[in-house]
Amino acid sequence: MYVYTQTEPGLWTVGFYEPNGKWVSESDHTSTEEAAQRVAYLNGSKSE
Repeated sequence: MYVYTQTEPGLWTVGFYEPNGKWVSESDHTSTEEAAQRVAYLNGSKSE
């Protein structure tokens, strides 16, 4: 399952955690809205 987290001021990173707990980043975004849309798309939403 993809999630997003704030990785620095003004930057949210989309990614997922491997079973061993390692973070794997997929993309970076400048707003929570963009990050949330990307997460929804990657998790199976029909629109990005």
